[in-house]
Amino acid sequence: MARRLPLLLAVAAPFLVCWLFIDAYVLPAHAEPYVLRLNGTWKLQEGDGVGWAEPEYDDSGWGEIRFPGGYSAQGYRASQAWARKRFELPPLLRDKPLLLTLGGMRTSRVTLFVNGHEVGRTDESFRGLKGEVDGLEAWRVDSRELRPGSNVLALRFEWMLPGSDGVVDARMLLGAQERLTPYYLRASDIRQFFQNGALALFAFMLLLLGMFMSREADPSRRALQRSTVFVVTWAALYLGTRTGLLPLRQSSPLTFTVLILTVGGLVWAMMEFSQHYCLGHITRGGKVHRAVCGVFAATLLAVHGLGPLGGAVVLYRLFALYIFGTVLYVTGLTMATLLRRKRPSDAVFAAAVFCMLGAGVVDLLTDLYVFQAPRLFSVAMINLGLCVGVLLIADFIQLSYVNETLSASLTRTNAELAVALARAEDAARLKSALLTERLASVGTLATGVAHEINNPMAYVTANLAFLAKELPELARSEGNGGAKEELAELGQVAAESLEGARRVNQIVKELRLFARGGGGDERLEAVDVRAVAKRSLNLALHELEPRARIIEELEEVPRVLGSESQLGQVCLNLLLNAGQAMTTGDTGRNELLLRTRRREDGWVMLEVADTGCGIPPEDQRRLFDPFFTTKPAGEGMGMGLSICHGIVKRLGGEIQVESEVGKGSVFRVVLPPHAA
Repeated sequence: MARRLPLLLAVAAPFLVCWLFIDAYVLPAHAEPYVLRLNGTWKLQEGDGVGWAEPEYDDSGWGEIRFPGGYSAQGYRASQAWARKRFELPPLLRDKPLLLTLGGMRTSRVTLFVNGHEVGRTDESFRGLKGEVDGLEAWRVDSRELRPGSNVLALRFEWMLPGSDGVVDARMLLGAQERLTPYYLRASDIRQFFQNGALALFAFMLLLLGMFMSREADPSRRALQRSTVFVVTWAALYLGTRTGLLPLRQSSPLTFTVLILTVGGLVWAMMEFSQHYCLGHITRGGKVHRAVCGVFAATLLAVHGLGPLGGAVVLYRLFALYIFGTVLYVTGLTMATLLRRKRPSDAVFAAAVFCMLGAGVVDLLTDLYVFQAPRLFSVAMINLGLCVGVLLIADFIQLSYVNETLSASLTRTNAELAVALARAEDAARLKSALLTERLASVGTLATGVAHEINNPMAYVTANLAFLAKELPELARSEGNGGAKEELAELGQVAAESLEGARRVNQIVKELRLFARGGGGDERLEAVDVRAVAKRSLNLALHELEPRARIIEELEEVPRVLGSESQLGQVCLNLLLNAGQAMTTGDTGRNELLLRTRRREDGWVMLEVADTGCGIPPEDQRRLFDPFFTTKPAGEGMGMGLSICHGIVKRLGGEIQVESEVGKGSVFRVVLPPHAA
């Protein structure tokens, strides 16, 4: 409930403001016995004459008019007229200070006479929401000027805008000053409080909106922000015009033009904001609305500059109908948005729009004299401007809160990720150290095994060499044919055994050479890549021959600067991986290609290609990551290709991969040639 309270207050605010003005319009019941209402039927004569204010003047030949009521609507057209009413002062008001009030004087200047004595005239300056909200003025009346019997109140009207129908509203009151003064002051105070407060809020909103709009935003949100600024700006200008912030006077035709232009701008901005807020974009009808408001403003300026002022009044009435239609459209759009209930702020905007619609209907019925009520449409439009500004500022605040929350959450997540990354790096370093230690142990073991094999193989090889040399000579010297053949056959066996022993010696030599590598601090020298490829293939033959037909395309290539043992480790790893990618026993279909060649730019290329299962694209991006493997658990640590990638990078080269699932893979090591 505490979280919903601000929303409920925002929804109720437009209606509360209108209710305050309605309450200020209604005369309190306790003051009724001390107040004489002067509305009703009056005598009226068009033009101006001498002595028309005197109580003895015979006005029996004058026409009649009802107040409240329209001047033009009751058949009168002159720009000047006099209205008179005879009344008797109630006993409660005799010999007391009196106050005379008139309300709702929209475009006329009025001079008031009581029994021929001028008691005051309306203020010509445009102060307050005159005629639209308040328009209530008061004058003190000396009770000594009133008689116990019949008295005459005479009003001299002078219309600033020909054709304007407004005269006065129902607040034509004459009463005890002590009773009417609080009523008058309350209405004035509410008006002043609303006007000054609204102006201060508009200024504060424009300052905040200017600060918020300096931030980056997407195009749709930026358009909503611009339309909000337009609504707030036009509403502030409209209020400033009507509250005397601009030096305008009722008798100036410019006053009417400025007011209509501010109304047109406010209506234009209201449609822009409504469509951006409810639909997220401007429709074709919204673009037509822009043109209508522009044409209206241009036409009004032309009529003001070239034609009679009465034409501007007619144009205003036509535009007033268009405004009412626009309000109906915005109301329907708001209702559709409210039914979707996407945002809590929709209810706030809907409240302001519904309040404006209700005020428009009340103003229309008041202008048609169906009943008398304060004209609150201007208040409702100002409420809408305030509401729109509040919505956008609240949206900015909410976004800032969300951004702060996300930023704090992101900071926490980054900290957690940093801790997790540090732990992963520690684990990786531990695994790498274990692997290095294991490789070192394997290297030590291989060196020891090679040494132990070399010792017996030395004399085995020597003895076999002796037998392979002596047996053929013994066979040639032997005369017996049968013994000679046997000796020759034994010599052939000894030669073949000698070849096998020499091959064992070569494998041991290559194993010792391989076991000597593994570190990054070895001395670099010119290395023959072709020879390294041959030795690596010899080491892997026992693993590859059952799986595939081996094709060698080892061309002469320039030497590269590197470590013979490390390059052998790279080549051997690529060969074993290629063999493991193919199934055992299908040498008729499987092929493994080992190739060395020189690229066009002179760099050396070592290629290992297979016709195995291939590598999926999602795995290719992670091939060289430490501990990444697609082999079953226990069959690999995922460090082979990572180590190979590190070795090649240290030598200034690169490893390239081309693979297609079901067709095979090609691993290509590219190294710069050694400058001799």
